[in-house]
Amino acid sequence: MQWCCAVRKLLIIVAVLAAAAVEAKPIRVGYLPDIGFSPLNVAQAQGFWKELGVEVALTPYADSASLSKALVEGDLDLAGDLTGNFVGWAMAGAAIKLTAETHTSNGSVKILARGADIQSYKGQAIGVGAEEVGSLFLLARYLNAKGLQLADFKLQESSPAARLAGLRKGQPAVAVLPDPQANMARRDYTLLADSATYPGVVTMGFAASKSALASIPDEQWLRFYRGWLKAVNWVRAGNFKWADYRAVLDPKIHVGLLADGDAAAMDMFNSIKFPSNAEAAKRHGQLGGLEYHVRAVLRFMRENGLAKSEPEARNLIQSTAFEKALATR
Repeated sequence: MQWCCAVRKLLIIVAVLAAAAVEAKPIRVGYLPDIGFSPLNVAQAQGFWKELGVEVALTPYADSASLSKALVEGDLDLAGDLTGNFVGWAMAGAAIKLTAETHTSNGSVKILARGADIQSYKGQAIGVGAEEVGSLFLLARYLNAKGLQLADFKLQESSPAARLAGLRKGQPAVAVLPDPQANMARRDYTLLADSATYPGVVTMGFAASKSALASIPDEQWLRFYRGWLKAVNWVRAGNFKWADYRAVLDPKIHVGLLADGDAAAMDMFNSIKFPSNAEAAKRHGQLGGLEYHVRAVLRFMRENGLAKSEPEARNLIQSTAFEKALATR
């Protein structure tokens, strides 16, 4: 009898230790050099996640292609990118779910050219990013407004840095660029349109691998998003010196922003919009703005031959933890 009790106690201890080990696993987050993801750096630097009892490991990526690869191959649990890009990854077979729409692009993605007449470039190449359906969605909206379509051009995929270098050489003469490359080029080339031209067409957020969603406890996800929202509120309040804000940014990914000074930082900061918690909650509800956006991207992909099917948008979304964080005071 005593032996049975001892075994039972041992099993309980093992179970507790196993649960603690699961909770101790850091949430591995990858993100792009979009200033809209700077709350990640803020949350880490200000110790918001530490206060909430969740460990987070941040890894910056230069482009969506490398970020997508890392998420699909299991090197990351969560990725920060364009929500439209996540739809593209999922339709290409990635086992992921959109978990949050965090902010809207208000000019951080730009369509730039060496000349003002897009019609004159018909049949030529346009520089775009690999694994960037979200950027294509913006480009298609602009072209449709000009009586054109994606099929009228050759799409040349490369990294943001390579696109900027190509634009400077005129090869190709038109490119879709995100910040910080877009901000670097905007004074030297013609701005045909940007994400502010078509409000709501480009939004950003997070997507997690299905395996991470299954293995990481819901409470840890909730704590992660609470820390994120606390950092967003810190940024939105604006009660900081630019020098302090720049000091928390990861120099490996925000090198362009940091090199260009406060004016560039302010330009890029104004090129994104963070919603209030109430606005974000409304967008994540049933048939809300996020679901509508995903549906629109799915339709765009099918109509342009980028996907053969058009699944239910809600099937690509699992935003419960983010919604709970939004509701937490």
